[in-house]
This record gives sequence, structure tokens and C-alpha cells, in this order.
Amino acid sequence: MKKLLARGGIEFLAVLLGISGSLWIDQSQDLRKQKNYQRTILESIYNDIIQTEKFFKESRDLAFRADSIWMDYISNNWDNMNIDSVAIAISKEKYSVFHTLFFDFREFHPPLSSIEMIMQDGSLKEIKNLDIRKKINKLFKTDLGFILKNVQGEIDMQINFRNMLVVQNDPKLAKILTIYQEEMKNNEFNITGDYSSSVEILKYLQTKDYARTYINLKNRNRYNVSDYIRLFKKTLQELKDLVSKELRK
Repeated sequence: MKKLLARGGIEFLAVLLGISGSLWIDQSQDLRKQKNYQRTILESIYNDIIQTEKFFKESRDLAFRADSIWMDYISNNWDNMNIDSVAIAISKEKYSVFHTLFFDFREFHPPLSSIEMIMQDGSLKEIKNLDIRKKINKLFKTDLGFILKNVQGEIDMQINFRNMLVVQNDPKLAKILTIYQEEMKNNEFNITGDYSSSVEILKYLQTKDYARTYINLKNRNRYNVSDYIRLFKKTLQELKDLVSKELRK
């Protein structure tokens, strides 16, 4: 009987150890999967950061800087600028500054699609590093939010300005703005080197007080946009440092 009990105890212990071992293996596998998933998320975030840095370096910074320089110049020299020289110089800018000053606008869409998706589908909670989660929330909900709000303000001003041109019902303005799509393409990429239409448009706009007011308001708004972009970049760099450190673990 004692032998049977001893044998039964050993078998029970073996079963218990087997179950415990299986649970440990399962937990280890789950933990490994969780770590791998978290790493995948962090790598996606890091890639978004790199792409956003390129977005600034290769296009956005240069375009915004050119816009701001000319807005500042025109705002402060409205009464005494050489129209021909200014119109030609603006039109020669690489990023179609003349058109964005008066007729078009620059939206702001940094390539952060992976981070945006992570926030929307709840994957953000899978990141164990609380500092990273806080920094992502600041980047999107604070810094990017302020930029988009002010960019939208600039776009609204642009739309209102264009609407103002529409209601002028001025034959001279209509003639100045008459242009074919091929001409717009040539002007945008400076293919022909003919800037006469830009000169005529700027000469016309200089006679309109609302055009001057528009440029002044847009120039003020752009200061806010630029300042919020600076804060956005700072947070982006801090997030990059945190993610990079976490990936090295």
C-alpha cells in the first residue's frame, strides 16, 4: 500500500511538474510574442520618424522658408518694392512661391501613417515604455494638432482671398488671370522663363488694400505655424531618442 501511495505521489508530482512546465513554456512563448510585437511597433514608429525627417529636409523646410521670406518682404515693402524684380524673383523660386502666396496653399501632411494607425487601433498600449507613449500623445494631440489648426487658418485666409477676387467682377482681373493649363504647368516649373503674367498679377494686387491686408495676416499666421513646427520637431527628436534606446535593449 505504501508503495502504491508513493508511486501515486510520484506520478502526481510528475503530472504537476509537466503542467507547470507547459504553463511556463506557454508564458515564455507569449512573452516572446509580446516582445516581438512591441519591437515591430517600435520599428514602425522609428521608420515614420525617419521618413518625417526626410519630409522636412527634402521639401517642407525649404518651401516654408521661401514662403515666409517673401511674405515678410512683401508685407514690409508693399509701398516701395520693385514689382517687376520681385515678381520675377518670386516666380523663380523652386517651390512655386508666387502661386502659394496668392492662389494656392500648402497643406501639412507629415508621413506618420504607422503611428496614426497604432493610436487608432489601440496598439499604443502594447508599448511598455510609458515615456514613449506620452511622447507620441504629445506629438499628435498637442504639437501636430496646433500645426494643423494654424495651417487650416492660413488655408481659410487663402480661400477667403480667392473668394474676394471672384466677387470683384473686374474685367481687367479676369483678363490677367486668364491662363491655359499648359501655361500654368510652364509657369510652375519655370519652363518658358516668361514671368509677365506674374508681374501683371502683382501690379494689380498692389492696388488692392484687401490684398495687402491678406499678406499681412498670412505673414502673422505663418509665424505661428513655423513656431509650432519647431516644437513638433523637438518632440519628434525626443521620441526618436526614446525609441532608438528601447530598440537597443
